[in-house]
Amino acid sequence: MTSALAAALARQDWELAALCLLLGVTRAAEALPPETIDALIEALADAQTQTGRLGARPGEAEPRRRAGRTGRGGRRERR
Repeated sequence: MTSALAAALARQDWELAALCLLLGVTRAAEALPPETIDALIEALADAQTQTGRLGARPGEAEPRRRAGRTGRGGRRERR
């Protein structure tokens, strides 16, 4: 049986893939002691404060974005 994450990645359904990852992180976090969760949240907040984006390391460049891609195979609407 193929996992929902594997299927989402194969279809390039990035929103579903992100939800699957979030669910996995949530389930893993439930098993951690409360002080570990507090430390993790604090570390992520510090990283975001220092870089302006969550998960980035200090001095790390912003990721390149591909023009014209919505991540769902469609075209962007012009505003």
